[in-house]
Amino acid sequence: MILAPRYLPRLAATIGLFTRYGLADFAKQQGLQTLAPGPDSERDDGTGDNGAGGSSDRAAAFRRRLVELGPAYVKLGQVLSSRADLLPPAYIRELERLQDDVGPIPLEEVEQIIEEELGGRLSKLFASFEPEPIGSASLGQVHGAELRDGRQVVVKVQRPNIRQQLADDIAFFRELATFLTEHTDAGARVDMIGIIQQLERALADELDYRVEARNAAMFRRSLAEFPRILLPRVIEAYTTERVLTTERVRGVKIDSISPLTRLEHDFHPVASELTQAYLKQITIDGHFHADPHPGNVFVVLPTANNPMTPSEVKAIDRRAVPRPPMTLLSRMENEAQRDAAAQPEDVDVKLALIDFGMTARLPTTLREQIVRLLLDIADNRGDDAADVLIEVGEELPGFDRSVFVREIASLMARNYDLAVGELDAGKLLYELINIAFQRRLRLPAELTLLAKALFNLDAVTRAIDPLFTPIPVIRDFGNQIVAERARRELNPRRLFQLASESSDLVMSLPHRLDIISERLASNDFSTRVEVPQFLLVIEALQKVANRIFSGVVLGGLLVASAMLMPYRRSLATGGFLLAGVIGMWMVVSILLSDRRTK
Repeated sequence: MILAPRYLPRLAATIGLFTRYGLADFAKQQGLQTLAPGPDSERDDGTGDNGAGGSSDRAAAFRRRLVELGPAYVKLGQVLSSRADLLPPAYIRELERLQDDVGPIPLEEVEQIIEEELGGRLSKLFASFEPEPIGSASLGQVHGAELRDGRQVVVKVQRPNIRQQLADDIAFFRELATFLTEHTDAGARVDMIGIIQQLERALADELDYRVEARNAAMFRRSLAEFPRILLPRVIEAYTTERVLTTERVRGVKIDSISPLTRLEHDFHPVASELTQAYLKQITIDGHFHADPHPGNVFVVLPTANNPMTPSEVKAIDRRAVPRPPMTLLSRMENEAQRDAAAQPEDVDVKLALIDFGMTARLPTTLREQIVRLLLDIADNRGDDAADVLIEVGEELPGFDRSVFVREIASLMARNYDLAVGELDAGKLLYELINIAFQRRLRLPAELTLLAKALFNLDAVTRAIDPLFTPIPVIRDFGNQIVAERARRELNPRRLFQLASESSDLVMSLPHRLDIISERLASNDFSTRVEVPQFLLVIEALQKVANRIFSGVVLGGLLVASAMLMPYRRSLATGGFLLAGVIGMWMVVSILLSDRRTK
């Protein structure tokens, strides 16, 4: 129960979070102020009055408060950053930049966790281990190290005692989502419980580093055909549930690329290849990296000493027979090297992707619908895009199809005339989702995660190449997918299957047409329509008609008895008694009939 004593501190903190910092209107829409109304709910903690709800200062204060409340709220903020249908744009931008700002884990605790998980002393496991962390977050901490064989690695260690705190926070979020779903209009329009389930899945994956290790290996295999995309290899022997070890990437953050570097290197091919890689994850694999924000992407220059891509490993591997894999991750690495594209001679710079804790999967049907939606966006087919969104979503009471289609078409027409480098596919998808929310069309949570991924991808590619636009890449890649599916459907095996399945129909069709024509000629052709529950409807209508008729008879008897009362008192009294008997019989029969129906 949301008002249970153990939830009250969290409830007060959450209400304060969404009623201050310029989000009072949001709190009213979500029904939060009805839980704890009062003067405190309008206070702003010094960030100004509530009239400037979309200001950057208030949004920044909101982000800082999330960090103060703990890791579960940080992760909730990251999930909400994909919901442009819920929060104003200024808050979405701040949540996109949400980073944990917590103190480091003491080195003694880090050593203890590593030694417990890996079963050896730190000095025996590593040739060297950097005591200062590279980064520290609410869920874990990263240190640089060197293995005994000389490989440079990074070691991510999970914070101690983090699981119980997160479990309590998630239980509270679940209760709050249930309350909002049952008692608020916004809860009926937005899948609140789905948002919390998405948060639970994200936290469960991030608390088990073996899941992130499998994700990294799968993406390295899936993207092996892109030689400019580098994903560091997982060191499987040094990875457990609470410790993750990967090859170390030494690159430049994309927002730190110097003007001289831009002049020396061509960044357009790598921006195009990154977009193609994500389109492949989304439309073909159905499993994509949902958090490609600038902090998870590095530019790898040719002069830096970095891990090799599968293409580079394949180019220098001279073994006639590959080493047989002993584990799942090693098998995926072998497959990545086998399927890797040939190393081009013109590879200049590469992009390295890290941190695969947050991923998303798309069902096959939704994947095909997204392909159609992306092609409609690329070709400016607003009506078709609206139809796809209606097909994907759930129409709520009050949904107006014609208004929705008109607004979607108008939005896409406005964006189509933007200059090269101005159009953001992710931002446009966010706006489509926002229109759907306002027009009472509930869309699946996977679509908002897709919008978040494309929005971050736009930011990354724009930082790499300011003139890059993803629309031509989306159009070309989508056409390739459609052509590939057509070839797959028209291969000889598929044609033989269709022929065998339709052979019975083809052979029996002339005889069936002959029977139909004979019956038409003899005027013996008839059709039968069966409506489910039709007899029950007729029976119910008969009951209604009987009750109406009995009511009319009873009313007539009462009126006639009243008119006879001055002249024939005894006859009128008999009429009233008869009307009373009939009325009682009607009441009893109706009660008994309704009880039998229940």
